[in-house]
Amino acid sequence: MISSGELRKGITIELDGELYQVLDYQHIKMKRTALARLKLRNIRDGHTIEQTFQASEKFTRARLDYRTMQYLYSDGDLHY
Repeated sequence: MISSGELRKGITIELDGELYQVLDYQHIKMKRTALARLKLRNIRDGHTIEQTFQASEKFTRARLDYRTMQYLYSDGDLHY
């Protein structure tokens, strides 16, 4: 688990069952509470969203494996 205060650009988190990469992070201090405003990009479909969270919220950091692969052809939704 990673707190919202530890989030930085480039970190990948799991949110609502989807993987998101942090594009922008802003820490906002209000009168009594601190907020974290995040700009996130969905890794699967590329859509970007902006969401605001309480500074005390925790997120699951995603573990990504990078592999070199060669694209041959696609058959429907499958890629070989």
